[in-house]
Amino acid sequence: MAIWVAGLIVTGEIICDGCSRTMKHPERYAYVCEEEQVPLRFCEDCSRDKGYLKPRRDDKGREVESFL
Repeated sequence: MAIWVAGLIVTGEIICDGCSRTMKHPERYAYVCEEEQVPLRFCEDCSRDKGYLKPRRDDKGREVESFL
């Protein structure tokens, strides 16, 4: 099964499909699409818990969080 994850920025208000919290601009969220399923939106906390948001190092060696 194919999965597609995008890291996006809220432009209005969106409800997290994990914890039902209202996210507002300029928060980041994960937009997760799996084959033949309804796309899901997860806040940063739920994204970390589900493994979609992970710490990484950028080109300069700084630690940042990025979506898969």
